[in-house]
Amino acid sequence: MSLNDRQTKNEVFLKNLFRKYYQENKVEPPSSMEKREFGFMFFGAQTMVRHLAFSEPESLQRFLVSRAPSNAFHSAAYYAKPDATRMDEKVWEGCDLVFDIDADHLKTSCKEVHDKWICQHCGQSGPGKKPEKCPVCGEQNIEEKTWLCEECLETAKDELTKLIEDYLTADFGISTDELKVVFSGHRGYHVHVTSEALLDLDQNARREIVDYIKGVGLEPRYHGLVEARDGRSKILRGPRANEDGWRGRLTRGVVKTILSMDESSIPQERKVKNALRVLLKDKDKVADSLREGVWDTVRGVGIDVWGYIARLAVEKVGGRIDEPVTADIRRLIRLPTSLHGKTGFKVCPVPLRELSSFDPFKHALAFRGEATIHVDEAPKFRVGEEEFGPFKDEDVELPLSAAVLLICKGFAYLRG
Repeated sequence: MSLNDRQTKNEVFLKNLFRKYYQENKVEPPSSMEKREFGFMFFGAQTMVRHLAFSEPESLQRFLVSRAPSNAFHSAAYYAKPDATRMDEKVWEGCDLVFDIDADHLKTSCKEVHDKWICQHCGQSGPGKKPEKCPVCGEQNIEEKTWLCEECLETAKDELTKLIEDYLTADFGISTDELKVVFSGHRGYHVHVTSEALLDLDQNARREIVDYIKGVGLEPRYHGLVEARDGRSKILRGPRANEDGWRGRLTRGVVKTILSMDESSIPQERKVKNALRVLLKDKDKVADSLREGVWDTVRGVGIDVWGYIARLAVEKVGGRIDEPVTADIRRLIRLPTSLHGKTGFKVCPVPLRELSSFDPFKHALAFRGEATIHVDEAPKFRVGEEEFGPFKDEDVELPLSAAVLLICKGFAYLRG
């Protein structure tokens, strides 16, 4: 069977499964769906079909059943004319505030285990993130094969929890009733904020929110880290760990940074290097003092050094969100309860009270049954309560959700 024949067979197989899912499961439309733009991608096609509108849930459901798209999206924005083909003709009326947390953008050690790159010119391959160019032939045509595992998604969930608890509810005062959490169906989570007070925010205002959450351009002196004079002496003052907003967050981040540092973490710049060596000799005591807002316990560690540590701390405690998703007031976001074409998993709404126990590899599964497939190569993985793999160039019979996952990721093809 040729490569094209395999691909066509896979696409027909997946399309039929997706159609059956939509025949048997009602999709949850977004609020005010008649004001939303919808977009879809289809098996065997590379481009998105968008500028579509549906006035009631039944017409959307009929479309999903008849066309069986690989991916379904709706606008975060509300329009007077959502089906207009020109953006300036749609008449923008507001936009939900949407956040995207994706494991692709998070540092996790598991990527060196399950992700892989392959040079399309010479065939050279390697683990982890793809290089800018092939180290053997120098070509830039490099394919990247990414996977998703429990570490990826637990890390994404931790970032999601931080976003909600530390920023959206604590700093911005957003009610949990105005938050909707959705598992993306692949490697992350979306948060939809439906507060009417935020609907009219333009792109610049939304970028400011992103910058605040990520700590972009944060100046420690504006959050209480200052050098004051007491007679002839200089006194270093800083925030306490239990203060609200970025004041307390900065202190907690500095404590976390110091406790994680060792000799190998010290930079080569002499002034910083010498001061950090002194500081790290008794870092536990220093951390205790910082929590109480005492920043001048170590002689020779001045505000410049603390500023250096504070910049490192921002990277640790700042939120890790995808800026374009939040800032773009015309963004399309995945349709909850639809299927994701890269996994076959459901784009799953998750009630906040169930977030800690939510397991994507169990609760987002859409298919029952079994299938025999040929796996080119796949790492060890779990679906439901069972673990499978690793596989390499072999025929295997798997639960249907596991087989669909491997086919969608391009790691396997249908036998027979």
